[in-house]
Amino acid sequence: MGLQVTSDYLIRRAVQRFSDELAVVSGEVRLTFAQFDDRLNRLQNALLSLGVKKGDRVGVLLHNSLQGMECNFAFAKAGFVLVPLNARLSGNEHAYMLNHSEANTVIFGEEFTDIIKDIKPQLPIVKNYIRVGGGTEDFRDYEFLLNSQSNIDPMIQINEEDLSSIRYTSGTTGLPKGVMVTEKNHVASAINQILDSTRPEKDDVVIHVGPITHASGALMLPHFMKGAVNVILPEFDPKLLLETIQTEKGTTLMMVPTMILFLINYPKLHEYDLSSLKTILYGAAPMPVEHLKQAQKKLGNIFAQGYGLTEAGAQCVLLSKEDHKIDGNEKEVGRLSSAGRELTLIQIKILDNEGNELPQGKVGEITVKGNHVMKGYWKNPLATEERLQDGWLRTGDMGFMDEDRYLFIVDRKHDMIISGGFNIYPREVEEALHAHNAIFQSAVIGVPDDEWGEAVKAFVVLKDGHEATESEIIEFVKSKIASYKKPKSIEFVESIPVNPYGKVMRRELREPFWRERTRNI
Repeated sequence: MGLQVTSDYLIRRAVQRFSDELAVVSGEVRLTFAQFDDRLNRLQNALLSLGVKKGDRVGVLLHNSLQGMECNFAFAKAGFVLVPLNARLSGNEHAYMLNHSEANTVIFGEEFTDIIKDIKPQLPIVKNYIRVGGGTEDFRDYEFLLNSQSNIDPMIQINEEDLSSIRYTSGTTGLPKGVMVTEKNHVASAINQILDSTRPEKDDVVIHVGPITHASGALMLPHFMKGAVNVILPEFDPKLLLETIQTEKGTTLMMVPTMILFLINYPKLHEYDLSSLKTILYGAAPMPVEHLKQAQKKLGNIFAQGYGLTEAGAQCVLLSKEDHKIDGNEKEVGRLSSAGRELTLIQIKILDNEGNELPQGKVGEITVKGNHVMKGYWKNPLATEERLQDGWLRTGDMGFMDEDRYLFIVDRKHDMIISGGFNIYPREVEEALHAHNAIFQSAVIGVPDDEWGEAVKAFVVLKDGHEATESEIIEFVKSKIASYKKPKSIEFVESIPVNPYGKVMRRELREPFWRERTRNI
């Protein structure tokens, strides 16, 4: 058998190469590669001493922290299956994921103590409770466990087909499903980052401001492999982020569009030295072109867009910095609304409902193939069979390719509005809305209409100090897109509901309007 390129191998190789250089910064803590690896080995040995074995699932409920990164890397070395729990979810959601994954151990921050106490009676399989921030009568102390263990690497054999993690989908269409990520998937995603996406170099400093349980976490291993520094911030705070970029000479960020919007509107943005910044990778939700132009004017040509999904290693497509031409020709500016082109090791096809490949320019379902694509859904063979067909992942997203293989995402398949027999995609309407200078955020849904089946309704958040009327906005949108796509009604709101991953909860917006209906379309 040839060399098995698994993440444990890549971690050990990086520690050998960059042993005494800075690897991780978290608050006041600064660790070299060797010091960080010392803690990884102690964590492996601590869990092994508690009876956790290779292949066992371990839930991790932590805000962004050193310990969160340690769990990611130590589990990879020991073959424990990471079950990341998003800090913004409810106790019942955590309980569902822990039970569904059959986790026997949970590591959590002290700020989640009450939640864990509340759900503990619902967790018959969990035997080990480990708390970061101090132990109690019921919970073991994380640091005490590490300090009581050897720093000798147990050198557990890991294979490419071993499970690396079970990552639960955001649940925008029902109960979350557990995406099975293998070592092969994990490494392929890291290689895609190195080849095409953030392209880390030894002198880079990646600042994790988004949850490392989600997309930002995909940047940890590739940067570690290249000898770069991982800086972990506990949460998104514009002031803290700007201070950190300035003091740590940050080069790379992964952000959702809403974060970028808040950052570029921060009143004291101009007071910070941001000259070290090279790349801001954004994704997880559509970025209105108007917002992108504003951001680029303020921060420079440092933006790259990633499109992907949990089932496909977080990223499949890249709109590179070179493609972000806000002052280009008509074709180049038009491509700002695309997601970019597929990464080097990834294939994409556009299929119709019967599974036939569509020609360029035709809208269909985006399907993806490559080593980054999940093994399947945990304990859900029917859903796996539905989404994985002949090695191709059906994403549920609708889009088309242009003649140069730029992918334009139209919308989620289930978000499409059918009004009077015409297909209307919310994203297109939202793009038109965001061109209005008074609109800060928007979300578009279909609501019941006795004459047309569905009518387009927009929820709008206005910018501070700006005013606009319903009729004015409707007329403005009508001037941008076909009249039948314009909103029939506008509702002004204080905020748009999003899930913990930054995606608009259209289901929550739709629910009051469809509650009394027998069907939701």
